[in-house]
Formats: sequence, C-alpha cells, structure tokens
Amino acid sequence: MSTYFKFRQEELPIVGEILLQMFTRDRSAFENFSAEYNDEFLTQVSNQIKKVNELTQAPTLSAEIKKITADLYECADGIIPQLDLVAAYAQRANKALTVRAADFGVKQAKKEVRRKNIEAFCAKMKVVEQNIANNIEALKAKGYKETLGTKLNKLTNQAYDLNLLQEEKLREKKELVVSNHVQFSKLWNMLSDLSKTGKLLMKTNKQKSEDYMFSHIINQVRKPKLAPVVKKKPAPVTEDSKEEKPVEEAVS
Repeated sequence: MSTYFKFRQEELPIVGEILLQMFTRDRSAFENFSAEYNDEFLTQVSNQIKKVNELTQAPTLSAEIKKITADLYECADGIIPQLDLVAAYAQRANKALTVRAADFGVKQAKKEVRRKNIEAFCAKMKVVEQNIANNIEALKAKGYKETLGTKLNKLTNQAYDLNLLQEEKLREKKELVVSNHVQFSKLWNMLSDLSKTGKLLMKTNKQKSEDYMFSHIINQVRKPKLAPVVKKKPAPVTEDSKEEKPVEEAVS
C-alpha cells in the first residue's frame, strides 16, 4: 500500500473537500463523539487543504530545471566546434608553440564537456586559455583570430553560469520535496482521521459509512467526466431548399 492509500499527491485536496462535505453533513455526530471536532478543527483542515492545493498547483521546478539543462547541453555542444578550431590552429603552429599541440589542453577539455562535467571542463579550459595567451602570435600566424578566443570564453562563462543555476535549482527542488512531504503528510493524517472516525460513527448506516471509505472516495475522485452532449438544431427548411422529386415515367 502506498503512503496515501492509492491516491496521488495532487488528488489529496480533492479527497479533503469530499471528506469535509461529509463531515459537515454528519457534524453533529462528530461533535457528540468528541469536542475536538469543532470550528477550529474545520478551519485547520480547510487551511491545510488550501496549502497543499497551492503546492500542487504552483509551477514546479522540474520544468525550469529541464529548460536550464537543455540550455546547458546546447551551450556545451556549441563549445566543441570552437575547441576543434583551436586544436587545428595549434596543430598547424605546433613547431612554434611553447608546448606540444597534444598538450595544449583541448583534448582534455573536450572530454569533460562531452561528459557534461562542467566544473571539470572549466578547470581544463583555464589551461587552454593560458596556452592560447602564451602562443597568441604563433597561432595568429596560422590564421587564428582573437574573436574565436572571445567566443570560446563567452561560451565557457555561459556554461559555468548555467551549471551553477542548475545546481541551485536542483538544491531548491530537493528542499521543496522535503517541505512538501511534511505538508502532504500533515493533511493525510487529518484525512485518515476523518475517514476512520466517520466510518465508526456511521457504522449503523451502511451508505454513509461507505462514503468515508477511501476505496469509495477514489472512485469519486477519478470518475471520468463525460463530455456534454450538444444537440444540433435541425436546419430551417426554406422554399429554396425544397426540391421536387422527379416523377418516374411508367414503363409500358
């Protein structure tokens, strides 16, 4: 059995509204059973339903994280062609470089960016940027343009910022999940109490007792909504629309 019977989290406010309707209907029985079922109790349950409903209706972080991740991956994919150009220029200027082209750092940076390990990629890019700065004249002699370095630096910073934002949102989501769990559990405890007490108090009335059963309520919550039947009005008959049927001649 799941944490909330068979209900999904987003269904709990609906379950709460149904149980409150029955509580209102049978309130005198609840009050005779215990003074705890008073106006304050009703207010507490109503407020908790509202709070949980806001949690389920509020925009989730999942969509934001998905968008940030997509932007990050797009940025990372855009970095690779720029690194390939740097590697090509380093190869052409190999003999004039202060380091070997193989040690320029491009290969290591590409490896990390392909793995989407942005922190490691940024660390490797510092090596690439330093090697570009140390060998700028040799690279320029082979066609390298500083606009390439500027673009690569811009993409690297963008990836770094997106990675930070992604981590922030993931952390926020984790904290929200913990917070939400507390609120959902609080409401569920209230609903379980209403269901259990309602079944007990309405025991002599089978129909009313069943109304408090979660197995009965779930059918109400998930009852398919039928589309309204729209009756079409018959088209008005005009003189022009009347057509005389051709009279068939008798065959002799």
